[in-house]
Amino acid sequence: MINRGKVPLDEKGSATIEFLGMVPLVFMVLIIMWQMIVSIHGFVIVQSAANEAAKVYSVTKDSAEAIIAAQKMVSAGSGYLVFQSAPIDDANPDPQFTTEVNAEIQLIFLPKKLFGGKTPSFSVSSQASGRVIQ
Repeated sequence: MINRGKVPLDEKGSATIEFLGMVPLVFMVLIIMWQMIVSIHGFVIVQSAANEAAKVYSVTKDSAEAIIAAQKMVSAGSGYLVFQSAPIDDANPDPQFTTEVNAEIQLIFLPKKLFGGKTPSFSVSSQASGRVIQ
């Protein structure tokens, strides 16, 4: 007599299948979290570079030296952060000025082959204002 209504209670291997199904999801979540941490670190470095450029410019009133200081801050941050520019707006006759640092944060886990040999990235910009010390 064949009993067709009962489900077998043998679940050998089901934990392995569940584990193998969850591993890619866990790795994907970890990769996304790591990229978020890298991006937040990049934002902090760019803001620090803008503040450093403002400090240097407020003391020296030399825009080239302020740009070099910002570039050093960004390049010391890490290999995924690329410096673009650091214009300083000092057109006003009063001692007020504004510095802006522009950089690119590269997405570190995406393969270059998918994007034509270039690492995909997004732009980051930060401003700092100050007053020239006289």
